[in-house]
Amino acid sequence: MAKRKFLFLYLDTGAGHKSAAKVLMQAMKAEDPDVEIQIVRGFSRHGMGHALFEKGYNYSCNYIHGLFPLTYDLGQNRVLQSLLKHVLAPETNHYLRKLIIKEHPTDIVCFHFGVSPAVKEVLKNIPWKINFTVLVTDPFTVPTPWFHERDLNYMVYSELAKKEAMRCGVPEKNITVIPFLMSPKYRIPITPQEVRELKIKHGFDPDKKIVLLVGGGEGLPGATEIVNQCLIHRANFSTAIICGRDVVIKRNFNLLRLANPRLDLHVFGFVDFLDELVKICDCAVIKAGPATLLEVLSCRKPVIICRYIHNQELGNMHFAVDHKVGYFIQKSRAIYKKINELLSDSSFDEKMKKNFDSIVIDTDASKVAKLLFQKNNA
Repeated sequence: MAKRKFLFLYLDTGAGHKSAAKVLMQAMKAEDPDVEIQIVRGFSRHGMGHALFEKGYNYSCNYIHGLFPLTYDLGQNRVLQSLLKHVLAPETNHYLRKLIIKEHPTDIVCFHFGVSPAVKEVLKNIPWKINFTVLVTDPFTVPTPWFHERDLNYMVYSELAKKEAMRCGVPEKNITVIPFLMSPKYRIPITPQEVRELKIKHGFDPDKKIVLLVGGGEGLPGATEIVNQCLIHRANFSTAIICGRDVVIKRNFNLLRLANPRLDLHVFGFVDFLDELVKICDCAVIKAGPATLLEVLSCRKPVIICRYIHNQELGNMHFAVDHKVGYFIQKSRAIYKKINELLSDSSFDEKMKKNFDSIVIDTDASKVAKLLFQKNNA
């Protein structure tokens, strides 16, 4: 049997797309150590697609309030979707054709809706058969551009996503519901002694409670206002802030920490030990990205959702609130009040146990790996 080579295509719009690709790659290598997998950006770093999707996502989510909701709503229009596809086609098709010819994959898995239409066009002129799958990384509220191309094969995380695909005209036979792709390390419980050891390892007081502020690869919008509330009210808990790739905000928080030594603030950039920080925290303030939300909930930690991307992450927020393991609060003062309420309730953990027990999240990535290996390359 010919050796399989997979090309995983993603865009750098938040951390969820690439993290899902990495989890799937690990699962596939566990199934077949000889499989070759390349995780590659779907657009050139120097083109219009990169500017519109990757840089545009960062600025519209973190700096220009109101731009992303407008962009999101316009993006639902099929005519505008087609127009954008044709505008980007010359550069994206050229880039992807060169990439595919160079890597010569047997299979392509696309982790972003912005890339899949271009891949479909390029594959029409590739002189060998390539299995092509679109893996939809939004679990509950799925933007319609994911399903712009109705004749592709889709993997989705939920029945809700499957219904949306069918509503958009994708045949049911082209849709497979799969487990959520999340690192298995989040599902490994730790003992109270291990919690103390991890707190010490990462520089925390082992006897103080910890609030984690995390928003994914671009950091948490509104984190500055929340930290200011901790400063104003002289919080008696430790605050850990994950700044992601935002080096400017990380520098600013470090300056704030140095200027206010009584503020027990711990500042991190882009980390590869987020699971450890989640496991030692007592609650987390997050943006409702699917990866961050389900990672925190898998560790049975309550969440306060301070932001969600217009419509796209609405279903994620409702999932947490409806299961009574999360709260949607936008104002920094109210967020601080809720944090104190949660941390001061001695019976809170027992109250939450039943709610967390009601959540069943299948995260067995090996099932997804097996499905992809089963695709016939003949």
